Amino acid sequence: MAIPDKNEPGSSLLQIQDLNVIYKTDEATVYAVNGISFELGRKETIGLVGETGAGKTTTALAIMRLLPEETGFIKGGEIRFQGEDLVKKSQPDMREIRGAKISMIFQDPMTSLNPIMPVGDQILESLEIHNSENLSKEDLNKRVDELLSLVGILPQRKKDFPHQFSGGMKQRIVIAIALACRPELLIADEPTTALDVTIQAQVLELMRELKEKLGTSMIMITHDLGVVAETCDKVAIMYAGRIVEAGSAEDVFEGEKHHPYTVGLFGSIPNLEEETDRLHPIDGLMPDPTDLPPGCPFHPRCKQCMDICREKMPEFYTSGEHRIACHLYTKGD
Repeated sequence: MAIPDKNEPGSSLLQIQDLNVIYKTDEATVYAVNGISFELGRKETIGLVGETGAGKTTTALAIMRLLPEETGFIKGGEIRFQGEDLVKKSQPDMREIRGAKISMIFQDPMTSLNPIMPVGDQILESLEIHNSENLSKEDLNKRVDELLSLVGILPQRKKDFPHQFSGGMKQRIVIAIALACRPELLIADEPTTALDVTIQAQVLELMRELKEKLGTSMIMITHDLGVVAETCDKVAIMYAGRIVEAGSAEDVFEGEKHHPYTVGLFGSIPNLEEETDRLHPIDGLMPDPTDLPPGCPFHPRCKQCMDICREKMPEFYTSGEHRIACHLYTKGD
């Protein structure tokens, strides 16, 4: 049997198994991520989709091991990156991994950059910390110029400060910083939320091009199913800290069976070919993460709720890679 090439597209890079994360304060315990599992192959992109409070950003912070020290805790599960469990890594070990092997584009480019530091120096800082090739200062500065050109910014502007750039250009600089050391995994936390539609399209196209050039795997965190359709190979729909549906993009967008929450998300998207007075929002609110309901967490909002939904957490119905956690499909098992 031939040994699979670890750099081949699809070969496993990241495996998350039964991950649980809580935030604990004197007043309450927030159950932010509750037993999620998914796998990401090399050169693949997975979209984590859900409303605010679904646990998407907490999942990303857990992978990066950037949870607040005093209040955020990984209570169980594994985060295996290149076969090694990041949960067991020390913080000095994680500092060697962050930036060099795993990078993150944070949600708001307006606050991600240091306002009193030229943007070129902020890119250079990452290169200096992870200078495994022992490049000279001159070579590192050339790399800064290359990175700015790569994201469509003139290298002559590297001495400018963040306030001298537009929102879209700030996001490009954040992307350049994240890609400085050519990480194998890039986590993008709603990278287009603060941008207008035109700039959003440009940034998504840029990220697609960079993925092709650099062969980087990506986790795209968003609430926008349109962004997912354009950029992702796999999709995981999150609700109340759980994955309620997961599969290939084709499974989620074109499959016949869906979780009622996924149906609700699609129903909330305006149809340009259909004249209507109102959108169709999902009734109700996300549950309180300090007091999650028994059974399926979506049952208080679900129009197809059954008695079993109020009492028992559903198992996954599986069809190939497509997984749906719903009693509608497992009640006869």
